[in-house]
Amino acid sequence: MQPQPILLYRRRWTLVFQVPFVLLMAVCLAFSLYWASVSNDRLLTALCLCAAFVSFCVGGTLGRSALEAYREQDPAVVIDATGITDLRQDDPHTVTWEAMERVHLADYEGVILVKLRPGHRDSALGVIVKALKRWQQRGDVVFALGGLAHDPRQIHTALKAFHAAAATRARAGL
Repeated sequence: MQPQPILLYRRRWTLVFQVPFVLLMAVCLAFSLYWASVSNDRLLTALCLCAAFVSFCVGGTLGRSALEAYREQDPAVVIDATGITDLRQDDPHTVTWEAMERVHLADYEGVILVKLRPGHRDSALGVIVKALKRWQQRGDVVFALGGLAHDPRQIHTALKAFHAAAATRARAGL
């Protein structure tokens, strides 16, 4: 029996922590720009401008992330009978269970690691590139779960069940 599909959404409660930090970064940016404009010391001006740049980068990145999390109502990752779909990408694609040789939840890293079945028409260079990518990321495809509300036990159980069901279908089809 197949488990229910799992829909993983962004954690919206983290906005409670992100928004005040973004506001703090905006205050630091304004404070740094103010001191850079009134300072007569070149070193202090340079340090204030560096602090303003860092505040802008951190605050802007975190602010954009918070805004996306607030606006996004659809699931970010879907695990169902067809495979695993990451909808956060500009071009979402599904990695089917039949294409997976191995799938593993590395919860301590917050990722789902997928090793794909070897392709039959891979060139020598393609094999080397895939091996290097697998060595670097620990998988051919990596689904990051950071910032998503999830239950590791439920995901682990669903991954095993869906992958086993696909293997059973593949054996029955042969």
